Amino acid sequence: MKLKYLVVGVIYILGIIYFILPTPATPELSNAIRSDEPGDTWQHPEQKGFYTNSNRSQVIGEMQSKFSMKIFGFSLPSYRLNYRPEESFAMVRDQLNSYYLEEIVYPLRSSMFVNGWEPIHSPRYAGRPVKEIPMISFKGIPYVSKVTLKPVDSSILARLLIWSLIFPSTFLVYFSLKKSLKNA
Repeated sequence: MKLKYLVVGVIYILGIIYFILPTPATPELSNAIRSDEPGDTWQHPEQKGFYTNSNRSQVIGEMQSKFSMKIFGFSLPSYRLNYRPEESFAMVRDQLNSYYLEEIVYPLRSSMFVNGWEPIHSPRYAGRPVKEIPMISFKGIPYVSKVTLKPVDSSILARLLIWSLIFPSTFLVYFSLKKSLKNA
C-alpha cells in the first residue's frame, strides 16, 4: 500500500520538475535569412519568419531538434501534430500563405507552430506551368520557401494547477469506476 503512494509521489514530483523547466527559446533556422517584414517583426513580435531553400522535412527535423527540452541530461520527447494548411489562419495568423502546418508539442506546457509556404508544391498551383507559379524572393534573392515560427506557452501556475488537479480527479474516477463495476 505504501509503495503505491511512493510511486504516485515520485510521479507527481517528476511532473512538477517537468512543468517548471524553462521553455525552449524559439530557435533560429539555419541556412536561412530572417525576415524583416512587418508581419514577422513588430506586428507579431513573438513570431519569426525565415526565407530558406530547405524543404519541409529538413525544416521540421531541425526545428524539432532545436526546440528541445532536457531534464537530468536526457532530451524529453516532443510530439508532432500535422494540420491542414487552411488552419494556419486561425493558429498562426490571418492572411498567411501555407503549404504545411505542423505543431511541435510538449504536452500540458508549450508548443511551437511551424508554417511553411512552398508555392512550387502547393495544390493551389498544381498543373500550372512553372512560369505561372509565384516565386518567393526577399531583397531580390529567390528562395524555395518561407517558414513562420509561432511559439505558444502557458503560465507555470496554470500548468501546476492542472497537474495537481489530475491526481484527485484520477483518484475519484478510479473509485467511481470500481464502485460501479462492483455494483454491476
